[in-house]
Amino acid sequence: MGGTREVLAGITTVRDMVTAFADEEGCRRLLEAMVWPRGRICPACGCRDSTALASRDVGRRARPGLYQCANGECRFQFTVTTRTPLHSTKLPLRVWLTGLWLILQSDKGISSVRLAEAIGVSQATAWRMGHALRLLVTREHQLDGTVEMDEFYIGGSPRKDADRPHLGRGRKGQPRTTKTPVLAVVQRPTQPGEGVAAGDARARVVSNLSECEARRVLSENVDVAAHLMSDEWKAFVSIGQAFAAHDTVRHSDRQYVRGSVHANSAEGFNDRVRRTVAGVFHHISPHHADLYFNEIGFRWSQRVVSGQAVRRTRRGRQVVKPLWYRIAPALQLAAVFRSAVGRQLRRTARGGIQIRCTVAVLG
Repeated sequence: MGGTREVLAGITTVRDMVTAFADEEGCRRLLEAMVWPRGRICPACGCRDSTALASRDVGRRARPGLYQCANGECRFQFTVTTRTPLHSTKLPLRVWLTGLWLILQSDKGISSVRLAEAIGVSQATAWRMGHALRLLVTREHQLDGTVEMDEFYIGGSPRKDADRPHLGRGRKGQPRTTKTPVLAVVQRPTQPGEGVAAGDARARVVSNLSECEARRVLSENVDVAAHLMSDEWKAFVSIGQAFAAHDTVRHSDRQYVRGSVHANSAEGFNDRVRRTVAGVFHHISPHHADLYFNEIGFRWSQRVVSGQAVRRTRRGRQVVKPLWYRIAPALQLAAVFRSAVGRQLRRTARGGIQIRCTVAVLG
């Protein structure tokens, strides 16, 4: 894996990327090193012993990169893309790596229309490629330490319709908004200091901001030993009793920070989501919103503290703020493919996508 990291670290510009991903055989070996950093594993049974089948280069009929499991009860034949979002792909691996690098290189992502123009594929193919990345960066481990939570909304006001009545007293008439509620949880860095990585960030669409929905999201994403930070929303206050500790700030009293108690990181992530949607995608479907949140949360975590700087608030008070630098996009590729096996993305009959995600615990 050390040699792979050196190759990825050398990709800093578009020219470097084009040179590194020019050879299909080299891309296959690079992808194998990222998907199998500790050696090949069978995606069917998890066996670490496998045999490389002779390829067409030596007169055989097997395609390059085909392996067979050495387990006598399995004997499953597989490649590096088997049971991953790249399963049965017709695109060359160099196109996949180029497209994923371009998505990661942009600070807030890239739309499928612009990606299709850049790599020479159809818009539908570029859209599916973006969703493959969003599925690859999905993380299932629970957040611990200090975790902030906050709610926000995606969407906008409904279109004006002359045939429908205007709102009257008591909220009569058409709905005032069609926005979809979302609950976000953001993990603070484990410890302050230079070289410390940012914590993970996640967001999930909820049907409403009830205690039941908030409890469902927190139970799936936050460890009960975590220290929660939130505002004074009554659902958050009730849920916080189930965790190791829970502190709140009273936004209704214009209290936003009380020592180390605040939810500013979660609010900053919420603002990043809004800017990304408005500036890049313009609109996202609530059905696929969680996938987009996975991508934005992954970008949030791919930062490292580079130092500190003194800044002045609007009221003139001096505060110390951390400075961040982003991990190189090529190095992010290794984190993207870290848990690729077990995640599959299939096309539906109507042109959509279907996710088959069985997270592998095969090493």
